[in-house]
Amino acid sequence: MRAIDDSSVKYAAVLGLLQIWKQLPESDLSRMLRQYYLITDDFREMEDQGLLTMTFVGDEYLINTTTLGRLWLEQYSSKGNSNGI
Repeated sequence: MRAIDDSSVKYAAVLGLLQIWKQLPESDLSRMLRQYYLITDDFREMEDQGLLTMTFVGDEYLINTTTLGRLWLEQYSSKGNSNGI
């Protein structure tokens, strides 16, 4: 049996927080979602997929959701996967 890495739960948690807060520094997001062990590369992966934007401000990234990210979260939640949000 092959293990499959499904990041959708992690993505939903990040986008759910951004839906509430609108934008957060990377360190705050990582701290609020400590159970997922998020690192910068996780956020970069989400940015590459168009789900969020990362802007370097001061000494860390400020993270915002995109329209695609909001739509992705809406679709994910409508499928009954809203356990972690």
